[in-house]
Amino acid sequence: MDDMQNPFVYGTVVTGPDFVGRESEIRNLRMSVRNGKSTVIYSDRKMGKSSLLAEFMRRYDDDYIFVYLDTYGITGLNEFLEKFAEEVTRHSLSKVRRFASSFLETIKGTGLRVIMTEDGEVGIELRSARPRQHEIDEVFELPEKIAKLSRKKMVVIIDEFQDVAGVGGVQLIKAMRSKFQWHKNAVYVFSGSKRHMLMSIFEEHEGAFYKFARPMTLSAIPADEFKDYLVRKYSSAGGSLSDEVATKVVEAGGGYPYYVQHVAYELFQISMHPTLDDVDVAIQNTVDHQSSAFMNMWESVRSLLHRRYLLAIAREPGIPQGVAFIERHALRSPSHISRIRSQLEKKGLTEKGRIIDPFFARWLRTASLRNGQE
Repeated sequence: MDDMQNPFVYGTVVTGPDFVGRESEIRNLRMSVRNGKSTVIYSDRKMGKSSLLAEFMRRYDDDYIFVYLDTYGITGLNEFLEKFAEEVTRHSLSKVRRFASSFLETIKGTGLRVIMTEDGEVGIELRSARPRQHEIDEVFELPEKIAKLSRKKMVVIIDEFQDVAGVGGVQLIKAMRSKFQWHKNAVYVFSGSKRHMLMSIFEEHEGAFYKFARPMTLSAIPADEFKDYLVRKYSSAGGSLSDEVATKVVEAGGGYPYYVQHVAYELFQISMHPTLDDVDVAIQNTVDHQSSAFMNMWESVRSLLHRRYLLAIAREPGIPQGVAFIERHALRSPSHISRIRSQLEKKGLTEKGRIIDPFFARWLRTASLRNGQE
């Protein structure tokens, strides 16, 4: 067993044989791109959003110029603009080198300049430390210009798009919309895990990208698809997995690819021919591995009332949150509940009165937390 490679993968982007399901989502993405329609993907964390995007790019790499930009960790306007321009340029030149000289001509006279990075890659810098509006516009015109030059459609994927607002405010998002809406050769895929923030941009009437993109929501992968995958993986590694054990693993993961894979990984470490009791151990091992992250999430909630509410909905999921619920958990009043729900949703911890992360809810039910405090 010690020499056997574990066939399950979690905590990283997966493609190819490790990618599970999502065929309808990939078909819908392909259809939207072919029709020149942009898409916004709403997804909880650990639902497999990044793997879906990576698999989509892998399958259709020959058909399009893909540009992937993750906004995580970007803190300033200049950094975002340079990263955007650099990723568009780098991916384009790597796919279609024949138009390199034409591209360099398009850069001349703009607020951008081409540089060589330390690792020998082409990079882009802003000429000005404080870019003016027309220089910002030039950055957002790059995808369309390069796509036209290369005669190949470009697909620009911006992950965790809601964080762009924190970089440059609403004005930056409006500047993007003002250019993107005229592009015929570039298509955009926006994705994020903070649903309320994304929806305020794309679904609310005052949002900068109101009705600009076709919405797609990632939900749980169907249980049968995941069970087939688990049984197949166990068999390929020389083990065996019964249908009832596979069912229990999928149910424990709540349809979240990250957690199903994590529990399956822990289960394989226990036995190549596991029992239902082994699944319970694997689930607890998964909770234990995540406990530090969950403690950080818990400690980020400073209000005693907010903590009481989290414990209440973890211990009584799906229970109507009426007067009896409020009195039972000392949550004061319906107006307090409403404010708590709104604030926890903004933090990305809850949605519609439920804890989004199923294993965080499981941890809350079992951790030694006293009266809503550690």
